[in-house]
Amino acid sequence: MTEIKNIIFDWDNTLFPFKKKYWELAHRQLFSEQLGPFTDQGLNHFMEKYHEFDELLWPQVHQRQMTIEELREERLRLTLEYFDLEIDEIYLRAFFKNFLNRLFELIEPDEQLIQNLKNLSKKYQLALLSNGGRVEQREKLRRSNVEELFPVYISGETGYLKPDARAFTNLLNKENFKASETLMVGDLLEHDIKPAKDLGLQTAYIGSEKGTIADYEFETIQELFNSL
Repeated sequence: MTEIKNIIFDWDNTLFPFKKKYWELAHRQLFSEQLGPFTDQGLNHFMEKYHEFDELLWPQVHQRQMTIEELREERLRLTLEYFDLEIDEIYLRAFFKNFLNRLFELIEPDEQLIQNLKNLSKKYQLALLSNGGRVEQREKLRRSNVEELFPVYISGETGYLKPDARAFTNLLNKENFKASETLMVGDLLEHDIKPAKDLGLQTAYIGSEKGTIADYEFETIQELFNSL
């Protein structure tokens, strides 16, 4: 990686294992407690359909045809309908708040991640650029013990939602980062990698896809840390 002086990290599913670990675990616990009892096979089947409806609805959010809040209720409503379970509107509206509270309870600091970031900060200027609500993201950062390790830019605070170029230029300008000397690290090609490349940043994709538009590709964040 040539002439890199600054690194911008995405948060969810890049540094923080949101979907793979905490999202999944919190949902499984709540569904078991509130909608069960489930057998292991039954819970797996319920989660499979929940994932399917989640993936089905996200394009509508990206196209501004549905809000994230509407998606959260609709994916649960569709799953309950599929399994012929009672649909309680109060339960639907309260579920995401209950989910967040459970997720927060589950978060534990990743000491290896913290040490990796501290080591990187000796060589590079670091920053974090994340979509999401202010309260939710700040609490996840706080419970992960990383909030003080770098400047944090959250769409719920700045008003700029990736892939909007202003989300990136706002950070670059405020931190005095030169685009050509900055590496953007993220797990979403459309939200993290493409807009960063369009602005002249170097890019590192974290995920399983190969042959992407990113300058560098790593399956895990630890692979990136090892390379740096």
